[in-house]
Amino acid sequence: MSLKDKFEEPVKARAEIGLDGGTLETGPLDEPIGSDWSPILRSFGLDPAVFQVVGDTVRMSKWQQSKRLENGDRDLIWLYSYRAQFKRCASALLSDDDFARILASGRNAPRKPQEPFSGVGTMVVCWADWQIGKSAGGGFQGVLERVRKSFRATERRLKALRKAGVPVSDICIALMGDPIEGCVGHYESQMFTVELTLRQQLLAALDLYVEGIQRLLPLANKLTVVTVLSNHGEWMRRSTGGKSLTSDSDSADGFLADALQRILADEPIEWVIPHDEMTVLHDLSGVPVAFTHGHKIPSGNKELDWLRGQSIRLLRENGREPRVWVTAHRHHLRVEDMGPWWRLQCPSNDGGSKWFEDTSGSWSTPGTLTFVVGLGEFVSDIAVV
Repeated sequence: MSLKDKFEEPVKARAEIGLDGGTLETGPLDEPIGSDWSPILRSFGLDPAVFQVVGDTVRMSKWQQSKRLENGDRDLIWLYSYRAQFKRCASALLSDDDFARILASGRNAPRKPQEPFSGVGTMVVCWADWQIGKSAGGGFQGVLERVRKSFRATERRLKALRKAGVPVSDICIALMGDPIEGCVGHYESQMFTVELTLRQQLLAALDLYVEGIQRLLPLANKLTVVTVLSNHGEWMRRSTGGKSLTSDSDSADGFLADALQRILADEPIEWVIPHDEMTVLHDLSGVPVAFTHGHKIPSGNKELDWLRGQSIRLLRENGREPRVWVTAHRHHLRVEDMGPWWRLQCPSNDGGSKWFEDTSGSWSTPGTLTFVVGLGEFVSDIAVV
C-alpha cells in the first residue's frame, strides 16, 4: 500500500469508554483542535464537566488531500486527526461552608442523665462502614441522615427491649471501621468520586461519633467504646491496592478513637483502642466478644479456617476464646451459628456501591446492627435499626 493510499483511507471517529475514562480517535478534521476539547467530547456524548483529555497522551496526524473548489478546479487542503486518552474529572468537593452547614443541620441534641437501669445484659451497637465522603447514595447529606436516623432508632430499640422486660443495663458501641472513604489509594476511581476532603471526612466522623456517644451515654449504667482498625482507615498508602508505608497503627480509626478519648475524657466511658492489633477481644456482661473489621478475612471456604485460627490465637493470648465474632467490611447483614461461636456480619449506612450492583445485581439494605449479650445465651435480640 502506497503512502498516498494510506492517507486516502477513511479514518473513523471512535471511542472506547469506561467508567473512569478511555481512548478516543477524532477521525479527519479540517482544522486543528487547539486547546478546547469540549466539542470533541460532546460529539462522543461525553460531558466536558465530567471528563477531560489527558494532555500528555495526545497524538496528532496531519496530511494533505485534494479538494474540488467551487469553480471546478482542485486544490490541496490539510486534514488533521487526533488520538488521546480521557479521564473522569475530580468531582466537585463541598466547600468548607457547605460542609459545616450540612453537618450542623439535623444534629441530635445530647440526652439528659437518667436514673441507673436494672439488668445484667449489654446491648451492642455496631457503627460500620459509613465511608463518609463517598458520593454514592446521596453523598454526605445522605449518610448523615441515615446515621442520625440510626441514633434515634437505637434509642427506641433500647427502650422497647426494657419495656418488654429484657434486662439490659449496659451499652457497647463498636466502631467497626471504615468511618471515612479516604481520597485515593483504595480503588482506581476513588479520586473522582469523593466529595469531601480528608480533613472534612475526619471532622465529620469525629462529630458524628461524639454526637452518637453523647446520646447513648445517659442510657447506660456502663458505656464501652470498642474500636477496630480498617482498610479505608489506613494512612500513607503507597498506591492503589497498596499497603501502609508505616504500620497498621497509622490509622484514621486509631486517631479518631484517641481523639474521642481526649474529647470525652471526663465522661464515664470504658475505652478499648487497639494499637496495631487487627482483632480485639473484650468481655461484655461476662461474654468474650471478638471484633475485627474483616478486610483480613479471606473469602470463600477459608473464612472458617481464619476464624478458627484467630480464635485459637486469642485463647492462647488471653486464656479464653470468643463466644461471638463481630465483623464488618462487606456491608451486608449475615448471622451464623458456627458451633463454638456466633459470627455476626454488620450492615452499613453508606451510600452503596454502583460497581457491586452492576456486577452482581445485588445490594445491601442500609442499617445499624444491634444485639444483646450476657443473658445466658451467646447472643439475643438481634435487630437492624
